[in-house]
Amino acid sequence: METIQQLVQQIKPQIPIRELQLPDGDSLNEMWLKYGTEGISEFLKSDASSQKSSEGLKILSDYKLSFEGKAGTYLVIGKLSMEMQNMKISLQIIDRATQRKHRLKIDLFEFAHVQFQCKELSEKQNLDYNTLEADLIRLTDLLEVYREELFEAEVNPISEQYSAKELTPKASENAMEFLSKPNLLKNMDTLLEQSGIIGEEDNRMMLFVIASGYKMPYLLHALIQGTSGEGKSHLLNSIAQCMPQEDVMNTTRITKKSLYHYQDKELTNKLILIQDFDGLDEEAQFAFREMQSAKFLTSSTVSKDQFGNVRGKLKQVNCHFASLTATTKAEVYYDNMSRSVVIGVDESLEQTLRIVKQQNQKIAGLIDTDKEQQAKELLRNSIRVLKSYIVVNPYADKIMLPLEAKMLRRLNSQFQNFVSQITILHQYQRKTDSKGRLIATKEDILKAVEIFFSAIMIKVDELDGSTRQFFEKMKSYVRKQPKGTTHRFTAREIRQEMNISKSTNFKYFTMLQELEYIQAVEGSVNRGFKYLITHWDDIEKLRTKIKSELTQQLEEL
Repeated sequence: METIQQLVQQIKPQIPIRELQLPDGDSLNEMWLKYGTEGISEFLKSDASSQKSSEGLKILSDYKLSFEGKAGTYLVIGKLSMEMQNMKISLQIIDRATQRKHRLKIDLFEFAHVQFQCKELSEKQNLDYNTLEADLIRLTDLLEVYREELFEAEVNPISEQYSAKELTPKASENAMEFLSKPNLLKNMDTLLEQSGIIGEEDNRMMLFVIASGYKMPYLLHALIQGTSGEGKSHLLNSIAQCMPQEDVMNTTRITKKSLYHYQDKELTNKLILIQDFDGLDEEAQFAFREMQSAKFLTSSTVSKDQFGNVRGKLKQVNCHFASLTATTKAEVYYDNMSRSVVIGVDESLEQTLRIVKQQNQKIAGLIDTDKEQQAKELLRNSIRVLKSYIVVNPYADKIMLPLEAKMLRRLNSQFQNFVSQITILHQYQRKTDSKGRLIATKEDILKAVEIFFSAIMIKVDELDGSTRQFFEKMKSYVRKQPKGTTHRFTAREIRQEMNISKSTNFKYFTMLQELEYIQAVEGSVNRGFKYLITHWDDIEKLRTKIKSELTQQLEEL
C-alpha cells in the first residue's frame, strides 16, 4: 500500500517533501491542542532553520566537526574561535580517492589564503583545484552559521530551554486563569508546599512575593539568616526553582571586580541568588549594595583612543534585579541589612521533624515528583505572564509601622513595595485608573501585613531570628528549674538541653552576653562559668501589642 508521501510524489514530483519528527511522540492533533496554530508554525520554521544550518555539517564533539565534500571528508579539529573577524581553523582533509590525510591551518575568511592552499594541494597532492575551492567555500558558510548559533546560545543559554518549552499557548492560558481565581495567595502557598517547601509558611510566601518582583518597578531584596544546616539554602533554592529559570542568576561566589564588568542589560530583570553572603569580600559587598540602591555601577577605567593615547573612560553597568541571599552571621554589616528584608528560618524541632518526614517519604517513593514539577511550572508561567505596572495605593498614608522598629525609613519603603507587589500579582483581578496604574485594595494591605509581620518583628527585636529562638528556648528551660528565674546554668547544661554544637552554643552565649541578656555570675576560665538571665524581655507581649496596633489601623480603613 502506497503512502501519502509516495502518492504526492507521483502526482507532483516537483514538490519537495521532508519528514519531521514531532516532539515527545505527540501527534499533530495533540500538538495543535497544546501549542495552537502559532506553535505549530514556529515548530516548522525552527525545524527548517535547523535543517538548513546543519545540512552537511556533522558535530562529532565540541572539538571535532565533520563535512562531506566532493573532494573528500573535511574535519575541523579543536574549538571553533568565537572571534567574529576571522575563521582560523585546523583542518584535516581525507582524500576521497586515496584516503590520504592532509593537515593544514587556514583562515577561511582570507580568500587569497584559501586560493593559495587549494593551489598547493592541487599541485602537490593531485587534488582538483576547483572542487577544493567549492568545498571550502561551502564549509565556510556552514561554520559561519554554526558559530552564530553558538554565540546566540552563549548570550541567552537558558531561555530557549525553559521559556519556549514551558510557556506554550495552552500553558499561558492556564497561568492567566490561575491568576484570575479568588484566594490567589492561598493557592500560590498551596503550590509552594506541593513543590516541596515544607513548613516555613510565612517565610516561603514572603520570599515568593519578593522574588516575583524582579521585573517590576518595586524591587525587594531578602536576607535569610540561620545557623548552618538549618535549611537556608534549601529554602532559597526551592523558591528560585519556582521562578522562570531563564531569569535566575544563581551564584556561590562573586569576585570583587566581576560586577563591574557585566554588559548592558545582563543584570536587568534578573533574580540574583547568593548562596553564602559571608563569602563576599568587602569590595564585592560594597558593589552589590550599590547595585541594590542606585540600580547601576559606575567605574572609571583606562583605555586607548583611536590615536593610541591613554585616556580615562567611564563605564556604567545598569542593574534592575531582586535578590535572595543567605548568611549564617547573626550580625551583618548594617548597610547590607538595611537594604534587605531580613528573614529567620524556622529552627524548631517541629520543623526538623517535618523535613525529616518529607525526606524519608521522598526516598521511599511516596511523593509524586510529577506533581512537584507541575506546581513549579505553573508558578513559573504565572510569573512569565505578569506585566509590569505602576501601583497606586490610596491607603498608603493610613498604615504606620511600629516606631520601635530599627531602620524604620527603609522598612516602611520595603513594606509599601511589598503591598505594591501583592497588587501586581493580583493584576488580573484589580482595576486600573485613568493613567493605567493598578489600584491597591484593602485586601492587598491586609495580606501584606499578615505575611510581612515576621519581617517587621525581626526589625523590632534586638536579637536576630536564630538568637531569638535560642533565647526563648533557654528561658523556657530555666523557668522549669526548681529555683525558677534565679537558676544559674552552665554553657554545657544549655548545650546538652538543646542538642547543639559547642561552637553554635558559644556564638549564642557571646551574643547574649554582649547585649546584656545573660551574665556570668560565678566561676573562672579554668573551672567554667555559671550564668544568670538578667534581662527577661517579653517578646510575645511586644508581638501582641504591635499586632493589635496594626489590626486596629486595618479596621479603621
